[in-house]
Amino acid sequence: MIDRLSLPQGVKDYIPEKAEELRRIEDGLLEEFSRWGYRKVITPLFEYLEPLSVGLGDDLKSKVMKFVDPSTGEIVALRPDITPQIARIVATQLKDTSSPLRLCYNGRVVRFEEKGSGKEREIFQVGCELIGLNSAEADGEIIALGIKSLGRSGIKKLVLDIGHTGILRNLLGKTGDLRKEVEEAIKKKDQEALEKSIRKSKAPKNVKEAIICLPNLYGGREVLDEAKKIVSIRKYIKELENVLNVVDDYQLDCEVNIDLAELRGFNYYTGVTFEIISHLIPTPLIRGGRYDELMGKYGYDAPATGFAVEVESLLDYSKSNLENNQIHFVVIPKKPSLRREAIHLTEWLRSSGFKVVLDLNLSPKQRELRIKENRSSNYYGVILLETPRKLKLIESRRGSSKEFSNLEELLKGGI
Repeated sequence: MIDRLSLPQGVKDYIPEKAEELRRIEDGLLEEFSRWGYRKVITPLFEYLEPLSVGLGDDLKSKVMKFVDPSTGEIVALRPDITPQIARIVATQLKDTSSPLRLCYNGRVVRFEEKGSGKEREIFQVGCELIGLNSAEADGEIIALGIKSLGRSGIKKLVLDIGHTGILRNLLGKTGDLRKEVEEAIKKKDQEALEKSIRKSKAPKNVKEAIICLPNLYGGREVLDEAKKIVSIRKYIKELENVLNVVDDYQLDCEVNIDLAELRGFNYYTGVTFEIISHLIPTPLIRGGRYDELMGKYGYDAPATGFAVEVESLLDYSKSNLENNQIHFVVIPKKPSLRREAIHLTEWLRSSGFKVVLDLNLSPKQRELRIKENRSSNYYGVILLETPRKLKLIESRRGSSKEFSNLEELLKGGI
């Protein structure tokens, strides 16, 4: 016997209930994406390291899990993100397709995490990309689709946390050698360290003043009015305001929170960025934003925006639909000689849309146990085939049993 049956850190098994719920959430999200005109693509779990790395932000480059392909000697990597693969597909296979392109995907990504971090290494991801449009309407569409998708999954009390990476990209680019120090202070929300670093910088006075103000520009729509007073960032505030005006037109049930000092994905995103969170859930549900420079890295210049959902974060909060996962009947022939009739009965029920388990060749003890288990299940019931023309339905809901001479009679009066 194998001594070690445990799994590596950061991966897990999913028993039927969890696996069915994950699939239901993924299917629901993809169905909503399809309603908005997004078409699904499928990408490989691993590919050559070099083209994959080209499209990764700095935070994900350090999380790539790679190995040598024994058949070629080439270094390949397990994908830590799917968006770079979408960019590669568009640049190599879809560049002659009329834009804009609306694409979606689902799949697992794998990321290296330090021992003891408590983070998952294998993540179920679903996402959307809108490629070929650089407009407030495109950003607004992606945000609205994210909010609508979560709402249809039954997630309540949503909050849109939104910002614009162009602001800090522009300002930090003028801080010279102290850029890293200033960036670190902003990331830690350390106002004292930020002011100390800025005083040492040779950046223009208006840039210093703007950077010092940014951490305080956090909150509701009133933040935009205050931010417009800073001339050097007014362009980006206007872009952000235009996107929020589009989002407003969708009339979504969602709070808005503005954060102008957010550094998340700073080296990857180029414009409006966002997270969608819920007051009921501790982690962000959707992360996304504009990434106009990514396609160009694959030789095809095109603006783009998108988002990704980590599906497992929805597991305990998404509105469950047990009916979709429920087994309707268990068919048990009383004697081995009734096997053919039992198979025919089961196939007829399955072709009619029912989910049916067929238990053949059970011993009398196993049959009694199955019938007993039925009483505590959410099945319609067990169909016991006693003779070719005698069916007994043992109901789960009431525990009673009824006899029928054929399947049609059972379906009319037994359920």
